[in-house]
Amino acid sequence: MFETADMYAVAPAGRTETIVPLIRKTFGDNLVLYADANGFYSVDEAIRVGKLLQDHRFSFFEEPVFFDWHEETKQVADALTIPIAGGEQEYSLHGFRWLIAHDGLEIVQPDTYYFGGMIRSMKVALMANAFGKTCTPHMSGGGLGYLYMMHFVSVLPNALPYHEFKGFKSEVPFECKTSSLASVNGVVKVPTGPGLGVEIDPEFIKKHLPVRDT
Repeated sequence: MFETADMYAVAPAGRTETIVPLIRKTFGDNLVLYADANGFYSVDEAIRVGKLLQDHRFSFFEEPVFFDWHEETKQVADALTIPIAGGEQEYSLHGFRWLIAHDGLEIVQPDTYYFGGMIRSMKVALMANAFGKTCTPHMSGGGLGYLYMMHFVSVLPNALPYHEFKGFKSEVPFECKTSSLASVNGVVKVPTGPGLGVEIDPEFIKKHLPVRDT
């Protein structure tokens, strides 16, 4: 990919240098902090910002450069001690395999929606586990995405202690008999039973037409 000076987004001068230490000061030393650049930086700027995050004891730095810049992601990882996370936009098992094998990522983040389901996502998590790396999935909003995330995390051998969560709101009406699906001190009991452990309202299902080959 040909790079030009104007291809990177530009943040207001001094904003990052102000916000990062302010967050740590405001919430104290005991709060676990993660940072997500969402592919915002060039390699040099990602390294500069990563060192600032290191100084203020952030626990990982997500997508410091464009998600498909595998070699550049490794350059950033090699220059920093803060763990590099990524994968929410990655679509290829080969891409994950390269990043894991070459120490581009320390934390993999497949998305069970974007990446094509739990089986493919589990392959990524297990590849990472074989190299002593961890997994915390990216969570898409909508539907029953948070239930997929909870079930996926509950069986990972290499899950991080904290995971992305966008709330319990869903347009899908259902009943769950094995869990209140309420957060108690940041912990949610994973439902048990067939499938996701919930019963979707049959009237809601009847409103939808099955997709058939023509």
